[in-house]
Amino acid sequence: MRIAYLCGTNGWGGLEMNQLKNAIWMQERGHFVSVYCLENSPLHKAAVQAQIPCVIIQKHKNHYDLINAAQLLRLLKTDNIEHLIFRATFDMSIAASVSFLSGRKIKVHFFMEMEFGAPKKQFFRTLRYSYFSTWNCPLKYLKKQVLENTKVPNHKINVIPSGLDFNSIVQTSKIESRKLLKLPENDFLFGIVGRIDPKKGQLYALKATQLLKDYDFKLVIVGEETPDSPSDYLKEIKTFIVNNQLEQKIIFLPFQKNPMEVFNAFDWTLMTSDSETFGMVTIESMAQGTPVIGSNAGGTSELLDFGNAGLLFKSKNEIDLAEKMKLVLAEKVDFNNEIIKKTIQKFNKNQVVEAVEKLLKNSLKH
Repeated sequence: MRIAYLCGTNGWGGLEMNQLKNAIWMQERGHFVSVYCLENSPLHKAAVQAQIPCVIIQKHKNHYDLINAAQLLRLLKTDNIEHLIFRATFDMSIAASVSFLSGRKIKVHFFMEMEFGAPKKQFFRTLRYSYFSTWNCPLKYLKKQVLENTKVPNHKINVIPSGLDFNSIVQTSKIESRKLLKLPENDFLFGIVGRIDPKKGQLYALKATQLLKDYDFKLVIVGEETPDSPSDYLKEIKTFIVNNQLEQKIIFLPFQKNPMEVFNAFDWTLMTSDSETFGMVTIESMAQGTPVIGSNAGGTSELLDFGNAGLLFKSKNEIDLAEKMKLVLAEKVDFNNEIIKKTIQKFNKNQVVEAVEKLLKNSLKH
């Protein structure tokens, strides 16, 4: 198949990373793949480094940019593209325009990354969505949101999770990972991974740690502030640590290029975000065999099989988080790593790529 991955954003977050990751995997499967992106964007640089062919596009408008849509269509026709895949809602209008201008010959596929904040049933949105061949959600709860908040027909909506390359799993011992990261070898370690940001909820983890000050463990905070956007949140975190005399219980690590090494070093991972649509941190930790205590909001509860493959605490509630941490420290948690391994298999990249291939082939029949 001949597939184009469209991304008109300059960001470098999970959305853009998932676009590139899927492009790489589909190229490995023997398909013709090209990334259509902005020149010198983080995605462009990463795609070049990964030796994925790139086509440079112009920055388009959010709505009704038919001139850029026509230019994009010409580029797609030059590459004989059959399928256009996009993830950013910013690209919805131009993707629908490409479908319209091509007479639906180019199949357009939306892979949803963010949950809905409000209903999207307006006429212009319904018309736009009608030009998508498929609408794909990473989790079942998001499919339910789409059915409730749009007029997209059920037969177009699929559930295909974001995948993980299980070859990235670290095979070394926990002690070896701790030595590599210069973490204490014998302490019980809870860990939290993600950018330092209020929405990631590091402060909830710190407040829970303060409530458990007399228990024997350490909390490892891995991550940095958003580049070029420092905030007062890191200062707030450090002030809380000093004011509550937690210096001996908290360890900071900068962003790590190999997150699996980090998860391998933890005893348990904390996912304290206010609401994660699809937290890669959760499935990476589970794939590494490190169980998760996650916020009961967004997609985390579904990723943890509603508490069967991890522990859930009330979102934004440090008291409940502390109670769950206390259960772990008291060894009163009754599931084991075999349950985690079974739950995580659905996110194996091989299953995900096969599902995408089947989706694209079936769309050509309509």
